[in-house]
Parts: sequence; structure tokens; C-alpha cells
Amino acid sequence: MRIAASWIGRLIRALVAMSAVTGTAFGDGAAAPLASGPPLVAPRALVGRHGQLHVDLTAAPGAYTIGGERFEGMLYDDAYIPPVWRLKPGDVLTVTLHNRLEQPTNLHFHGLHVSPRDNGDNVFLHVAPGESFQYRVPIPHDHDAGLYWFHTHAHGFVSPQIIAGLSGAIILEGITRRYPMLRDMKERVMLLKHIPHPRADWEELVTLNGQLAPTIAIRPGEAQFWRIGNIGADLFLKLELDGTPMYVVAVDGHALLRPQRAADILLGPGQRVEVVVVGPASGRYAFRSVPLVMEEGRPPLPEHLLGVLVSSGPEADVRAMQRQLEVARASPTRAFETLRTSPTTARRTFVFTRSEDRMHFYINGKLFGERGTEITVPLGSVEEWTIRNEDNQLHNFHIHQTPFLVTEINGVPQPMLGLVDTITIPSQVGDEPASAKLKIAFTDPIIAGRFVFHCHVTKHEDKGMMQAIDVEAGGPLAAPAR
Repeated sequence: MRIAASWIGRLIRALVAMSAVTGTAFGDGAAAPLASGPPLVAPRALVGRHGQLHVDLTAAPGAYTIGGERFEGMLYDDAYIPPVWRLKPGDVLTVTLHNRLEQPTNLHFHGLHVSPRDNGDNVFLHVAPGESFQYRVPIPHDHDAGLYWFHTHAHGFVSPQIIAGLSGAIILEGITRRYPMLRDMKERVMLLKHIPHPRADWEELVTLNGQLAPTIAIRPGEAQFWRIGNIGADLFLKLELDGTPMYVVAVDGHALLRPQRAADILLGPGQRVEVVVVGPASGRYAFRSVPLVMEEGRPPLPEHLLGVLVSSGPEADVRAMQRQLEVARASPTRAFETLRTSPTTARRTFVFTRSEDRMHFYINGKLFGERGTEITVPLGSVEEWTIRNEDNQLHNFHIHQTPFLVTEINGVPQPMLGLVDTITIPSQVGDEPASAKLKIAFTDPIIAGRFVFHCHVTKHEDKGMMQAIDVEAGGPLAAPAR
């Protein structure tokens, strides 16, 4: 992978210098002209028809261009940002994956509440070089509508393959039934990826839809619906939009009961957030990831300029639109309300640690594949899991097949406004471990079978921080419909 550090470095430094403002126009505070940088380009889309979406997908070595510079990677259908798959709850997703790489690969449909068995969302199945495999994934009719994603999940190869380009977005249509106000808003699909440049975490090239700091146009008072996904491998991002709040309406594809006004949003690897942004007064505003302490005793992760919001047009009552968002409400789904009110049937604790040389990452002192790294859960259980972080760096917990509620972080009760599938676990401070408590339902027969949970910092997962779970139905399972 070749990176022209001097050219890209000059560009990023120039853009960051331009954006050194907080809620005001660049320069002397007067309204700036529409930006000289490139406009944000929307990803292409593949759209389901008549209850079906058929995708023919080739994973192969390939080259792509960012900021005029060429990189070598691994791509789906020769695209660094592949088309977004758009379908509806109740549809059937069929994907034929052709592996033209020199190493095994596969697919995971991240966040989808679907079967892990056979040719469903089965990450234990690897597709060998030169081979093809067809996945068939029926989406439940009552599935939450929102932003999900797909990526490689061949254990031991996950992080380098995602960094090389093997990830893309899935949108299940229908969130406007929960929040009708979104129907008339401009939608932006905004996908964040990263390339170590040249040192992971502390020197990264971060792109938005494969672009460096593109221009995002808006009018004062205009409400836009931004669907933001961190579909990279390892990088934590703390999002800020200078001088402008973001109103979070959904997290990890699940609508919240009410929008949450946010000055910043921590988005760990694999996490997604759907927000409404109201155009501020005319001017240019930085959309950035601000410095973030990932590990105690080390420098913070640096700032990344992700884009430049350019607001242009007649003055408008921005606060009036924000007030409309603040009073909006969404009714709870049956899945959310059932989990919230169900009694807990079992409790488990999982401890995240690592070796001193950072070559091994453990759950309960075990590496994935060792004896004792598979648990069995009876179908019908509702469990409380405590994820305890005894490492001085951030980790990101993700479980396949089923979302969960976050009930506590570091002993502090959390408002239960929506389901999630991935959660950042704070780092240990000194000798004091950090923790999160989760409530997880293993009650839907569709998830019966074997799947995994892990840290979604994928280099940690590749180095062992993963375990398997077998949800047993208590009797022979019927085969998924073909």
C-alpha cells in the first residue's frame, strides 16, 4: 500500500488550518463562498426488488485512489466504497461471494438479527481462494430499519482485510415509520474508513465515502438526515460538528425513543449513528474527529478533519427546527419493550485483558479456540452480561445475531432509549477496572445456533479476543427456509 505522505500531509494541514473555528465562518467571520474542495459523493446503491436483493460480489486485489494518490488493497467489485445494499424488512438477501484473494475470506452481516446457521450469517464458514459461496439471508418482517454493514470475518485475517477495503453498508428501509419527520429530509450516507499512515492509531488517513475532507452543502435552517458508519477495522473516532449540535435518532440501526442532542459522538469500530443536522448560519464549519485518549499513559489519538459543512442561503430560524426535533418521539418496538421488562434468567462476567507485548488479547484469560472459549445458552434466556475491562485501553464489545440494552457503565445506570449491537468499553484507570452491564435476549428461535462475540477492534479479535456462543433450542432445529 503506497502513500504519498508529503502531498496528503500538506492537504490535511491546509484543511485543518482552514477549519480552526468554532461555530463561525472561516476567515474573518463573514460568510465564506461555497468551498473549493470536492463535494461529498454519495455511494452507489443496489436496491432490492419484489422482496429480493441478489448481489454478485467479488473480493479481489485492487487499486484505488484517494486525493489523487494510488493505493493497493483488497476490494469488493473493484471499489473502495462498494454500493450500499438497500432492502426492506421481510426481504431475502442473496449474496454470491467469489474469492479472488490469495487468502480465505467470508462475509458477516453486522447487526442483522438473522440466522447464524448453514449459508446464513455463518462466520465459521470460510471461502477458500478461488472458491465461491452463496449466502441466503432472510430478513425478519419486524426487523428494525436502519444502517447496518457487511465485512469480512475470517478469523486471523479480519483486520488487514477490512483495512484493505473489504467493508460496505446495508440499509434496511423504513425508519421513517418511526420518525415521519425524516421523510422530507435530504439523506446522506456517510461511511468512514481508515488506513494506517504510517502507524496505526496515531497516524491514520481517515476518509469519508473514500474522500479527504469533502464539502457538505446545507442551507441555514435545513434539516438533513446523516447516516454515519464507522466501517473501518480498528479506529475510534470522536465526532464533532463545530458550532452545530447533532440530534441522534438511531444507533446501530435501532431508532431511539426520542432524539438525543449531542455535541460530540464517540463512534468505535463497527458502530453506526443516524443523526439530524440543522444548517447553521451561513459559513463553513469543520466536521471532525477530535483528539481522544484511547490508552492511559499514551498521547491522545490525533484530530482528523472529516469534512467541511458549508451553509449557504437566506437566514432562517435554526432554533425553531431544533425545537421540533427535541419534542419528537418514537414508539417502542415489541423487541425493545420485551427485553426491557423481561426478568433476567442468568448472569455472566467476561474480563478483557492482554499480554504485555500486545500479541495476545484475552477474554477470561483465554484465546479464541482454546478450551473454555465457547459458552452454551438455552434458547429463551434473558441474560445480564458484565464486560469488565482490565486493560488500560479502550475496547469495543460486539455480539452477533442479537442486539442488547446497555444498563450500566462503570456502575452508573444508563437511560434505556434504544438497542445497540456494539458498545465502547471504557479503559481501566490506574488499577480500577472499567465495566459495562448489558441485557441480552436469547429468545428468538431465528438466532438458534452457533455464533460469536468479541472486541470489534479487529486486530484484538484476530489476536484472540473472541469467544463462541451456542444458543440451543432444546431439540432438533428446523432448517432455514430455502
